[in-house]
Amino acid sequence: MLAIVADSTVYLTKKEASAYGVRIVPQTYIIGGRVYKETYADTFGDFPSLIKNSKLTMETAQPSVDEFLDAFRHLSKKGYDILCITISSRLSSAYYNAVLAKKQLNSGRVEVVDSSLTAGGMYLLVKKARHLAAGGLGLEEVVGGIYRYMPSISIRFSVDDLSLLRSSHRLGSVRKSVSAVLNRKPLLRLSGGTIIAEDIACGSSNKIRKMFAGIPYNTANIIIHYIVPSQRIDMIARLAHRLFPDAVVERRQLGPVLGIHLGCSVIGVVWSTK
Repeated sequence: MLAIVADSTVYLTKKEASAYGVRIVPQTYIIGGRVYKETYADTFGDFPSLIKNSKLTMETAQPSVDEFLDAFRHLSKKGYDILCITISSRLSSAYYNAVLAKKQLNSGRVEVVDSSLTAGGMYLLVKKARHLAAGGLGLEEVVGGIYRYMPSISIRFSVDDLSLLRSSHRLGSVRKSVSAVLNRKPLLRLSGGTIIAEDIACGSSNKIRKMFAGIPYNTANIIIHYIVPSQRIDMIARLAHRLFPDAVVERRQLGPVLGIHLGCSVIGVVWSTK
């Protein structure tokens, strides 16, 4: 039997986590000294207002070694083989803490995978892992399938303000001159597990067009990410359906931990090819 462990930036609802057999290890976010645990995607309440309107200091923290170890021990005692999928190790220390927890586990079979992704990318890996396990593959075979599938997943996104990413030191090679001045919006991409600048868009319609530029026609899955629901998100989802009629298109809300680093204006597109 295979159990999946993932940190909370996979952003599964409680129902989805149960369906895919996923144990969520929470990331932490701190606003004005008050500590919150990020768990299921349908338990965050009105966090966009909390983030958007807060003038307090906001921080995030990765899951601890002990939190991963507790999850591994609990599942191992029940006889599960464990696949742990974490946010990119270049964005968080969650992967390294999971590896340390694996080393401290006295028994059981655990494989820890650095997704080099987050959010929708991790979600697609979880779905793939469960599909492979349901087909009768063992832990090592599932891990191999995950690594083969990983390069087919891409993440592109845009934010209105780069200052949050800059202050968190999670931004790669983006010139300081790139900004939202004169309605110029940077398009960013997760590449090699880190955030890089891909393009510049002028105006909302140009940004949306460039969001889909270069996405292959054989795309199997498209995920539209957002913090705050809006008519623009609805429009982007309709456009995705029209451009890629054979793809599975989903809208998925990001949570507080990524929201603190990206801001409430973030719009993202995640896709995977067949």
